[in-house]
Amino acid sequence: MSDRRSELADFLRGRRTRAAPIAGGAFPGKRRRTPGLRREELAQLAGLSVDWYTRLEQGRDVNPSRETLEAIARVLKLDDDERGHLFYLARPEPAGGAARAAGQRERAEPALARAIEAMRVPACVYNARYDVLAWNAAACRLLVDFGDVPPRRRNLLWMTFRHAGYRARYADIGVIEREGVAAFRFSASSFVGDPEFDALIADLLESSEAFRAIWARHEVRAKVSGTKAFRAEDGGEAGDSAPLVLEWHALASTTSSRQQLVYFTARAAAGPEEERRFAALCAGDGG
Repeated sequence: MSDRRSELADFLRGRRTRAAPIAGGAFPGKRRRTPGLRREELAQLAGLSVDWYTRLEQGRDVNPSRETLEAIARVLKLDDDERGHLFYLARPEPAGGAARAAGQRERAEPALARAIEAMRVPACVYNARYDVLAWNAAACRLLVDFGDVPPRRRNLLWMTFRHAGYRARYADIGVIEREGVAAFRFSASSFVGDPEFDALIADLLESSEAFRAIWARHEVRAKVSGTKAFRAEDGGEAGDSAPLVLEWHALASTTSSRQQLVYFTARAAAGPEEERRFAALCAGDGG
């Protein structure tokens, strides 16, 4: 993710090759050797000059208007998250947040840190780069003891692909990988060229084949809630314990820090056994 123009170019090429080849009923009867729309087809459907669109997709220094981006998003049938990602890359705005001196680690906002300390359910605070800044005891029981993870590796994206203990807690790590990368990409679009983001991405591109494959798909998704399935504490070695499926919710800070507090609860439709296991987890009685 070297700069916004190259990231934008990669995103547009990826979405164009996955677009319906006969969008809107146009271009019937053309023989195709490659999937998706051709550049000239996309340009025509969006009402753009082929030369101008080609320059945009090549990462050249062009400045698309909002109307132009809306037209491209319409032709590519981008959803709300993908459209937001497109606008972040093409029309960057200041990312916000307080500047930090080189080497100074970000801290959780005091109000968020106090909140998770008072919560019985698993909860943690992370920043836009997915660095874990604070956590409570229940989060350690559910996921991993973050205090045992070196600070420079205390990052949810890195741990998703590189931390064996963290990966082992999930019943379907493949789903967690895909969702995690899509959500991180949405967050990272505001920080293209940021050295800390680039270093994390470069590390994972070099060290994880799974990350390289998923990152190349350019999927974008902003999620603030969902469900995750966790393995039994014994990892499934000793018996037939079903995964513990929990709901998660993210609460965004109202300040410019872009920190989020994430907490887990039992599902609304959880049965008595699932509720018992979750209550035991929160109380520290196993589960």
